[in-house]
Amino acid sequence: MMDKVAIMNRARLQKRRDRDTLVRNEAMESFEKHKDDPLFLSGVVLYWAEGTRLNKNSRKYQLAFTNSDSNLVSFYCNFLQRYFKDIGKKDWRIGLFLYPDIKLKEAVSYWSGVVNIPQSQFIKSQILESKCSSIRKLKFGTCCLYVSSK
Repeated sequence: MMDKVAIMNRARLQKRRDRDTLVRNEAMESFEKHKDDPLFLSGVVLYWAEGTRLNKNSRKYQLAFTNSDSNLVSFYCNFLQRYFKDIGKKDWRIGLFLYPDIKLKEAVSYWSGVVNIPQSQFIKSQILESKCSSIRKLKFGTCCLYVSSK
């Protein structure tokens, strides 16, 4: 029985490695195709600066992009839609990081409009205690766009 499980696990791991290789090759081809496009490069740089690949060692494929500037978040969403057409908005989730003085419903409504996805795709927001009493506060918190898609 153990041998069968080990064989299945090795086969699954090899399948994942093959898929990862295919995705890397497709990414290199896409980069070569669009590397002279300023909009594409801007999106790549935005991800490089503000993005995260979550769960690197797990089986989950998920990217995250976090920012409090609605223009940057909107630009990044447009970048995804334009250059990664195989990733649909159905694969997007939004998590908000809010301070106690921010109204949750207003923030969700605001970011739903910025990202142009239904509020049903929002995950639980996190309420953060402020570390300083800054004069400049975020009116709608910080938005984290999670993209889960192989």
